[in-house]
Amino acid sequence: MKKFISLSLLLFSFLVFAQNKAIVAEWTSFVQSLNVENIQNQKFKVSAKIRKENDNNAKCAIWARIDNIDDSTGFFENQSYSKIKVTSEWKTFTIEGTIDSKAKTLNIGAFAEDNGDFYFDDFKLEVNDGKTKKWKEIPLKNSGFEEGLTLEQDWTEGIGRNKITHVKNFTISASENKPSSGKKSLHIKGENIIGNMSHGKYADVNGIKMYYETYGEGEPLLMLHGNGQSISAFMNQVEDFSKKYKVIIVDCRERGKSTYDKTKELTFDIQVEDLKQFLDQQNIKKVKILGWSDGGILAILMAIKYPELVDKIASTGANIFPEGLKDDELIELKKTLAKLIKENKNGVNDVYIDLYNLDLKYPNLKYEDLKAIQCPSLIMAGDKDVIKTEHTVKIAESIPKGQLAIIPNSSHSVIVEKPELFNSLVIDFFEGK
Repeated sequence: MKKFISLSLLLFSFLVFAQNKAIVAEWTSFVQSLNVENIQNQKFKVSAKIRKENDNNAKCAIWARIDNIDDSTGFFENQSYSKIKVTSEWKTFTIEGTIDSKAKTLNIGAFAEDNGDFYFDDFKLEVNDGKTKKWKEIPLKNSGFEEGLTLEQDWTEGIGRNKITHVKNFTISASENKPSSGKKSLHIKGENIIGNMSHGKYADVNGIKMYYETYGEGEPLLMLHGNGQSISAFMNQVEDFSKKYKVIIVDCRERGKSTYDKTKELTFDIQVEDLKQFLDQQNIKKVKILGWSDGGILAILMAIKYPELVDKIASTGANIFPEGLKDDELIELKKTLAKLIKENKNGVNDVYIDLYNLDLKYPNLKYEDLKAIQCPSLIMAGDKDVIKTEHTVKIAESIPKGQLAIIPNSSHSVIVEKPELFNSLVIDFFEGK
């Protein structure tokens, strides 16, 4: 999917914790996996105690996921995107579900996102076969972290299937700082994660408060994230690009820390006006734009509507009409939207519905509209992108000064998968090399 919201992003899979490879990301998880083939179809409850020491919007929660025998994903819930409230005091949180009929593995984890100090203790797993009202506890290894943490034993760091990795921005340890019980608890600490830095600011534009952060000096470079993302989408780009440019990253309306006007439909046009007013406020007369997914669409639209303002654009994973998505992706979007609408109790899915509608209804450009773009434009995609390759090619061909880059062995998330290659490619383009 087009980097849609956490609903898809957080269907993550566990991996073995190791230090031989590290990535940059805004979240991590710590997981224990159990074989449950002998208790299929039974109800289960996972619980743990959680607290955090930072009073900000950073998220922490427990999650649970079933991996089936056929490698499909069964039950899944991550409470970080429900309306749970984690405070500085210990509180028990519980996930309840049913173990799938084809279940092989139950993954139980601690999740942390953004800067802060997050604590977890006393994990517990219970099952019920339905024949009795009594719940049976299934022992978890080192459930209270009293034994400390040993690499590749009991608990492992998880952020992607079949990849050995570690998230640089987090440290994970057994802590003696105010455990819920015993002498230790799990401590996950997030640091230097963009999108929630102390130097961040708000700009009043077009009826909303737009959050932004800046890095480096020089010519301005505006970075625009995708549909369900925020500033943190560019964690792998800021360091490299800020050596040459003044990098400005914004949370688009309804995303990250930016607000929105519930009375106005979320469209690309209204976001373009948000950006124009923001750049005017910043007294920026000429800007380079790097956009990913929906951010790439915004880069294209900015170049069409405000050509005098845009110096160059680099757009990856963008489409100019909904049918530019691969057919199966478009079908999946429609199914998910229908489910969100059906399950929308008390408006809990309102923002998600807005975001899905955005990409199912817009943009509505034609290839000939792209002839209005006069600036040099680098149009990119992964060779396994969710955008049709022929669509990406046609976009580049339709722009008078368009250049094309289809990056091999990569997906819609090429900026995360191959950051060194992606960054050098875009910087060389911006530098005219």
